Amino acid sequence: MEIRIAKLQDLDQICEFYQQVCLDQKSDEYSPDWHWGIYPSKEGLKQQIKNAIVIIATDNDKVISVGVLTKGEDPNYQHLNWNHDNVTVLHLFAVAKSSRGQGIAEKMLVAFDDYAKTDGYKSIHLDVMKGNVPAEKLYRKHGYRFVEEATIHYEDDGDTQAMMYEKEM
Repeated sequence: MEIRIAKLQDLDQICEFYQQVCLDQKSDEYSPDWHWGIYPSKEGLKQQIKNAIVIIATDNDKVISVGVLTKGEDPNYQHLNWNHDNVTVLHLFAVAKSSRGQGIAEKMLVAFDDYAKTDGYKSIHLDVMKGNVPAEKLYRKHGYRFVEEATIHYEDDGDTQAMMYEKEM
């Protein structure tokens, strides 16, 4: 397995990955409830590759995990009680259903930390849809602290209850 920053030539594989993640949600008890074409979308991912840090894990040249670190606070998060101002936000983190249970999520979280530290960020912020217990357990195990429950407006789902987490670097 290789973990690295995505390039524009990875875009088609990343899109295929997220399309499959969105399809797999139908049979997944815990899912982020993403809607391919809205969030995420090919154009949005292309912009993220150009303007953010898109980190991918590949196995035999197949994308098996992706996450996006954006610069600065998410506008939807600004009303919350965070500890730090110099932040990056983790978005769209997923591991392929067929690759779960192999420690990939933990390795990706370490990679997110490493890239955030290298770029000088003081913390990583993220949200988890309320009820996604496995994701919350993963983040807490990796050192994220629960900040608060909040209503967040998502492009594809509207106003949704989310659990907000922060990891200090």
